[in-house]
Amino acid sequence: MGIVDKAKDLHKKLADATIPQRVVFHHVPKCGGTSVGRALRRRYLLSQGTVTPESSFRAFEAFSGRDDREQMLVDVLDLREQMLLYLLYEDVRCVSLHVRFSEPAHNMFREKYKFITILREPVSRFVSHYFWSHGKQHAHARIDEPIEEFIETERAKKLGATYAEFFCGLPKDVDFTSDDAIEAAISNLKKFDVVGRLNDLPAFADNIKRQLGVNLRIGHENRSRRSSTEVKSAISPEIKQKIEELCRPDIKIWETIRA
Repeated sequence: MGIVDKAKDLHKKLADATIPQRVVFHHVPKCGGTSVGRALRRRYLLSQGTVTPESSFRAFEAFSGRDDREQMLVDVLDLREQMLLYLLYEDVRCVSLHVRFSEPAHNMFREKYKFITILREPVSRFVSHYFWSHGKQHAHARIDEPIEEFIETERAKKLGATYAEFFCGLPKDVDFTSDDAIEAAISNLKKFDVVGRLNDLPAFADNIKRQLGVNLRIGHENRSRRSSTEVKSAISPEIKQKIEELCRPDIKIWETIRA
């Protein structure tokens, strides 16, 4: 056995001894996932991996040579699922990434890995997502329209069904606002070992301790670039009502999982 193989074998034995429980963290945008993912990876320093949204999109863009950004935001999800499967086959102990629920990943690895996620009240998540993405000129997922125009777009409709899109496990071109997508998402979320709520981080950390055997110190990272006063002033009662209508699919999922 060569020196590289010996080093790999030693690394695996050390990982087996210190971090035997493997975990997949499904990071839903603007649900506190950046803080959770970083806290997890700090506890799994010997074996952890992530797939960042910006770099995976740029890799997909370079490989495909495409420039239809809106459709690419959908199609890049396949690449991220493939990267998830790659990391699992590589036996990376902690995998944290923006990825949809993967039936192959869950079926093949649920005996070895714990699957976890954290969610947020949907209207708050929608508003946070909009203001985080609005005006970020060079970001792949930027939003260009002012809020009153954006809420009339197809992308806003999808944004209100983010939980349905991330967890239904259905083909990426289905209607994520449909009852079928909502029910499939609820069914798949019930397969998760931990589904946390951003408004109850202590309970989430307790569940992580029971499932993974690690204590998490969850910070507050990736905060909004806008002040709460600025955000509130931009959301009129009419706009809020429209956002609530857009978030109907995610509200149903949130209320069912919360119960």
